[in-house]
Amino acid sequence: MKTLLILCMSLFLLTNHMIAQPPPPKGEGATNEKVEALKIAFITKRLNLTPEESQKFWPTYNQYEEEKKQVRKASIGSIKELKEDGELTNTEAETAISKYIEFKAKDLDLTKKYVAEFRKILPATKVAKLVTAEDHFKKMLMKQAQQGGGQRPGEGQGQKPWKGQGQ
Repeated sequence: MKTLLILCMSLFLLTNHMIAQPPPPKGEGATNEKVEALKIAFITKRLNLTPEESQKFWPTYNQYEEEKKQVRKASIGSIKELKEDGELTNTEAETAISKYIEFKAKDLDLTKKYVAEFRKILPATKVAKLVTAEDHFKKMLMKQAQQGGGQRPGEGQGQKPWKGQGQ
């Protein structure tokens, strides 16, 4: 049970840590903008969005991303209240578990809400591809970071980042 709790908390904190990085130092802001531009291109290509679909889809998707950030920020704030040394009392562990479940429930509710919104804009086949496209893009970024992170995803391999990534 203790191992499961530690695993859950580690995954939660790791996920949130990756998402809630502080603003980049000067000179790195462009990197975040490049990653966002790559993500837009990646998703647009993967979903094969028409110009009309893109015009309707991206404002909704950006709103979804903003709401996801707000849910994560609120969850991170509540988790930071716990001890950082890893030693939790039973009460603190129960609180951590409750907050983790609450975060997951909010995240799922948000996903359900926006899948319904996306289905008003896109056919179901493209909505389904969106879920996998986001996962593929995250995996691609993680792989790039593990390989040194000095290049943009896909750069230096003679291909665009979304080529050959399980289309």
